Amino acid sequence: MTTPSVLSAPPRPALVGHRGASAHAPENTLAAFRRALEDGAQLLECDVHLSADGQVVVMHDETIDRTAAADSLLRTGAIGDLTRAELDQVLLAQGEHVPSLQELLAMTTVPVFIEVKVAAAAAAVARVLAALPAGSPAAASTVISFHAEALAEIRRTTATPVSYLVRQVDEEALAVARELGAAGLGPSIDGLSLRAAEAVRAAGLQLNPWTINRSEQLAVALACGADTITTDDPAWARQELERQGR
Repeated sequence: MTTPSVLSAPPRPALVGHRGASAHAPENTLAAFRRALEDGAQLLECDVHLSADGQVVVMHDETIDRTAAADSLLRTGAIGDLTRAELDQVLLAQGEHVPSLQELLAMTTVPVFIEVKVAAAAAAVARVLAALPAGSPAAASTVISFHAEALAEIRRTTATPVSYLVRQVDEEALAVARELGAAGLGPSIDGLSLRAAEAVRAAGLQLNPWTINRSEQLAVALACGADTITTDDPAWARQELERQGR
């Protein structure tokens, strides 16, 4: 008599705090990143730009206009036109300030998905990564970007893995990812299908969809076997996974 085989549960995807726990704290601030860690994020995600004096700045937009608080000394301007000293004058919601990439990487206890928003910032990001202590959590980070040239620069100058961001999976996206030697592909969750996920797997790439904030989006990500779940609310995603026995 043979013993029936026991089906193992699918592996649980890693939770990524999108701009930190941006559903609960001002996005891309140290407060949001701390909250994400408290809420169970296994990775953090941030966006970076380059200041006028070549410093890597953590912010999503090209300008400070949307996120600067009403009582900030400086409330408008492009990041690329502002120095680090000027950015230090910017006050965000809840009294937060604009962090540098170095500040985030020094405080994190998990790896970070570092999204390079402008290709010109890639070389500076590479220098920051090269200066990290070996074995630190941040040293296991991944650079992500919609700009293939930014990822090519990271690949050329560092050993840091990269993941190519796209709106949807198609032959061109897969070809670019392969040419880059990317570790993963990051499509929008709203453009993801089982067929697309299979193509990503067949290419030997990790599947890193973004941004998952609703139950139906989580269901798609899980059905597609996503390696990571990027979400504004890691606590919600963790509870949903636990409820499903993940």
